[in-house]
Amino acid sequence: MSDDDRTEDALRRVLAIEAQQVQPTGDGLSRIQQRVGARQSRMRWLRPALAGAAAVIVVGGAVGGYAIANNGSGNARVIPADSGPPTPAVTSNGYPAAAIFPFTNTTDEQAWETQYAEGNLPWISDPTAVTESWIEHYLLQKGDFTFSAGTSDSQSNVTVSRTVGGGEHVVTVVHLLKYQNAWLVTGASDPAAELQFSTPAADAAVTSPVTVSGPGYGVDEQATVEIRNAETPDLFGHADTGPFGNGSAQWSASVPFTATSDAGVVVATVASSADGKVAALAAEKVTFGSSGSGPVTTAGDAYAVQGGSLVAINPQTGASDGAVPGVTGTVVEVHQYGDSLYYTVRVGDCLPTLYSVPTAGGTPTAVATAEDTDDGIVGFDLSPDGSKLAYLESSGCHQSMAGTGALVFENLSDQTTRTIDFPSEPPAIMGDPVWESDNLHVDAFLRAGNQGYLARYDSTSGDSADPSTNACSGYQPAGGMADAIAATAPDGTLWFANQTGTSIEVVSCANNTPKVEFNTTENDTPTSLAVSTDGKVLLEGDSGNVYEWPGQGQAKELSAATAVTSVTW
Repeated sequence: MSDDDRTEDALRRVLAIEAQQVQPTGDGLSRIQQRVGARQSRMRWLRPALAGAAAVIVVGGAVGGYAIANNGSGNARVIPADSGPPTPAVTSNGYPAAAIFPFTNTTDEQAWETQYAEGNLPWISDPTAVTESWIEHYLLQKGDFTFSAGTSDSQSNVTVSRTVGGGEHVVTVVHLLKYQNAWLVTGASDPAAELQFSTPAADAAVTSPVTVSGPGYGVDEQATVEIRNAETPDLFGHADTGPFGNGSAQWSASVPFTATSDAGVVVATVASSADGKVAALAAEKVTFGSSGSGPVTTAGDAYAVQGGSLVAINPQTGASDGAVPGVTGTVVEVHQYGDSLYYTVRVGDCLPTLYSVPTAGGTPTAVATAEDTDDGIVGFDLSPDGSKLAYLESSGCHQSMAGTGALVFENLSDQTTRTIDFPSEPPAIMGDPVWESDNLHVDAFLRAGNQGYLARYDSTSGDSADPSTNACSGYQPAGGMADAIAATAPDGTLWFANQTGTSIEVVSCANNTPKVEFNTTENDTPTSLAVSTDGKVLLEGDSGNVYEWPGQGQAKELSAATAVTSVTW
C-alpha cells in the first residue's frame, strides 16, 4: 500500500466517526470525501488494510455476584481521575508507543493534522470526545455513560460513569496522551483496581492462541475474552474464562485469533449483575507476532434479520458482519441448522414460501410452500435428523389470535404432509413449533385467551389442535405467557421464554422438570429464542433488545444489535 493509500484509508475512518458525532464543514472535507469515494470500490473503512492498524483483545461477560457497585456494596472503589499507570513510553519522534485510538502511528495522525488545520474533525483534539468514541463506537459498550476529564497539558484521565439503581458508578478511567493536537488513548484502568492483567505484559508480542490472565477476586466470577481490531469494531476471536473467584489465585483464558493488523490492545470488561451492562473495564496494548493466526470463531457464527436483509452478526456484540450473498427480498424469519439457513420472505402481505441457503451464501432453494394460498408460513423448525419439517400456517399471513391456521408436518424426502387444523383461533400456537430429539414429537406454546401451556403433538397421529399432553407439566408461569421456544439437540431439552410482568424469564425443561436459567432486566415480550448445541442462548425482546447468555451467570445485552430481529445460531 502506498503512503497516499494509507492516508486516504486513515481519513476515511475518522470521517466515518465524525459523521456519527458532528456536522463537518469546510471545503477541505469535501475534497477528502471526493478522493475517498474514488477508492471505495476497493476499500471499506470497517476493514482497513492499514499496515499500522491495531487489534483489540476484549475480556467481557457476565460475572455473578459482581454488581457495578463492587460486591453489591453500592459504593464503587475508584482511583482518582487524575491518576493512572506510569506515562507510557514514546518513540524516537515522541509519538506514544502505546497509542491505541484513533491512530496507532504517526502517518495517520499527520494526515489528520492537515485536515484539522482546515477546521475539520475537531473532536480528535478533545480527550473527552475521543474517549466517548472509543467506548461507544469501537468497544461497542452500552450504558448511557457520562464522561469527566482530568487534563493537564500532555495527559488526560477521563472517568467513565453510568447510572445504575439511582446511583452513579464509575466504570473505568481512560488514559490519553497528547501528540501535537491529537489526544490518543493509551489504555484504561478498572476503577476498583481488581480487574487487572498478569499476562500478557503491556506491549508484549503475542501469537495465537494467547493466554490472557489476571489476579482472581470476588466470588463466582466469569469473563469472556475477545480479540478485536482497535480502529474498527471487528471481532478476531473469543474464549471464556470459566468460573473464578472465591479464593482463586487468578482468572485465565486461552484465546485463538486471526489478526489482520500488527498491533492490538487487551481490554477486560465485566458485566454488572444489576443490568448486564459493563461494570468495569481495563485495557493495555500488545503487538501480534508472525504466527498470530489460528482458528477463530468469527462474527459469522450467528445470524439475524436486519432491515429485511439476512445478515451474519457478531454473537458477542450484535454488530452486522454483512448480508448473506444470494438472498433477495424482504426476509422475515430465519433459523440456522448446521451449515444451512432456513428463512421466509415477504411477498406483498404474505410469507408463502420457506427457503434454504448455505451459511456462506449461494442460490436459495425453495423448501416448502403454504398449502393454503391465502396463508403465510409464520413459524417453522427442522427435525434433528433433517428429514422432517414442522411449520405453522396462519390466515392474514401473520401470527395472530383472530383467524384460522394449521400445523403442518412434512416429510422432506417425498413432500408428503399431515395437517392439524386450527379452524378458529384461539387456540393458537405462539412462536415456533420445535421438534423433540425423537424426530417424532413437536412441542409448541398453545395459547387460548390469557391461558396457555406447552403442548406436545405427535407428528404421525392425532388431529386435535389442543392435545392433552403437556411438554413441561412441572412449569407454572409466574405471570405472562411463553411466546418463543426452542429445543437443543441432541438431548432434546425444551427451552422457552416467558414474560413474567417484570422481566423475560428463560427456562429449560428436561424430564418435565423446569429450571429458570436467567432473567432479563427489561420486561419485554420475547419474540425469538435460539439455543446453540453447547447451551448458549440468543434472546430477542419486542423492544428491540437482544441478549446473549454464555451458559451461566447473567445475560449480556448486545449493544450493537441495531434493528436486529429473529436471532439464531
